[in-house]
Amino acid sequence: MVDKRKGPKAKAKSIHPLDGGGNCYIDTLEKVRSYVDSKPTLTKERLKSWYAKTVGGKTSDAYVNSLFRSGLLEERDGRIKCNFPKGKRRDRGIIEVIHNHIVYVLDMLNEARDGATEKRLHRLGKRKYGLSDKSNINQIWWRRGWLESARLLERRDSKLYATDRGRRILDDCFPKTSHRRKEVNAAEFGGKGEGMNHRTLKEFVCSVAEEVCGAKVKKRKVEYPLLSGDKVDVTAWNTENVWHIEVKSCTSKDPDIERGLYQCIKYGTVGEAIEKVRSSNRKVRSLLVVESKLSEKNKVLKKQLGVCVYRLPSAMRSELRKMRRKARG
Repeated sequence: MVDKRKGPKAKAKSIHPLDGGGNCYIDTLEKVRSYVDSKPTLTKERLKSWYAKTVGGKTSDAYVNSLFRSGLLEERDGRIKCNFPKGKRRDRGIIEVIHNHIVYVLDMLNEARDGATEKRLHRLGKRKYGLSDKSNINQIWWRRGWLESARLLERRDSKLYATDRGRRILDDCFPKTSHRRKEVNAAEFGGKGEGMNHRTLKEFVCSVAEEVCGAKVKKRKVEYPLLSGDKVDVTAWNTENVWHIEVKSCTSKDPDIERGLYQCIKYGTVGEAIEKVRSSNRKVRSLLVVESKLSEKNKVLKKQLGVCVYRLPSAMRSELRKMRRKARG
């Protein structure tokens, strides 16, 4: 393993993909593990020969050498062994090992925490680690392939985003990784920032706003900015009412839902002030939309605060799951 006391300079710049494409790197690596585990004694040359025949055709040298360079495989006392765990921690463990040996792996994931364009990722790799945006451009995208294969990074629209799993890696496994934007409130109350579940819930609630609000709406918007600087997850209007809707997905824990109840109070108060300044007669209503049942503690808090909570019925939750499966591809 890399001597971490040497810091980033001890890490290599080069990492190769594996045959099978970005979504299959880890599956291919599992085939390598199975073969290595089945051979008590094994040389690199024998491994390369097997890889060329079984997986990679005539291009085995660079790929197999990269497995050793990135720390995934290790040769010791005439035996080759795997340096990443099995089971539930497998994908996470693979990225952890690569991060310890190869520069710019978690930097890419961290830069994409809230979404990053390809150009921004290229600029960071070039500026911080000297990864050329010409001859070595594949060194950037091969890292992306490993992260996508581990389901830590995903492409949405024209940007790359860290998935919920990727955020947990950054928050839990590597707390020293510097975040570009520190979301203090979310961290204090148990939230992990916006992930795919929260994003799709906002979009879904916006699409079914009439059912949620219990009235016809003339306009609806996701991420509606208030004059206080806050952004409401979903806002809907008609001539008589304006609804400010906070949403909490199935991954939100009790502290995050508690925060959502207080957010509704805030949005309602600010919304009323805005309507008053505009001399509008519309009534401001705020509500919290959740997927899961409220805990007993939050049920009590809901009554104390007088917040309206709408739990998506089973039919809507089913539609939302379909929407998420489609989003994951």
